[in-house]
Amino acid sequence: MSEKPSQEFEVGDLFVTETALTLKLLPSRKSATVPIRWFAKDGVTNVRRAAKDIQHLVGRLQGANRVVRSLTVMTDQGRSTDLIRTRLVEAVSKAGFEVLP
Repeated sequence: MSEKPSQEFEVGDLFVTETALTLKLLPSRKSATVPIRWFAKDGVTNVRRAAKDIQHLVGRLQGANRVVRSLTVMTDQGRSTDLIRTRLVEAVSKAGFEVLP
């Protein structure tokens, strides 16, 4: 009888710059980067496109046995960046993930 492999839960670190989106999964240490055009100084210009890019990047890294539920979001603008005002929280939520503080 075949048993289903147990799923591992992981947390992702999402780093956003004006030109790239980088995701690193922990504890597996997998990471990937994709170029983007939807983030400017003021924040996310296209929430729908941002959510699709986030979903694609997480799906590419998580594989069959890993499940990513939440993401820690950072930008190149520093820790003082208001993630709600930049609409990054909205994009991550729309992608189906929880934002960790």
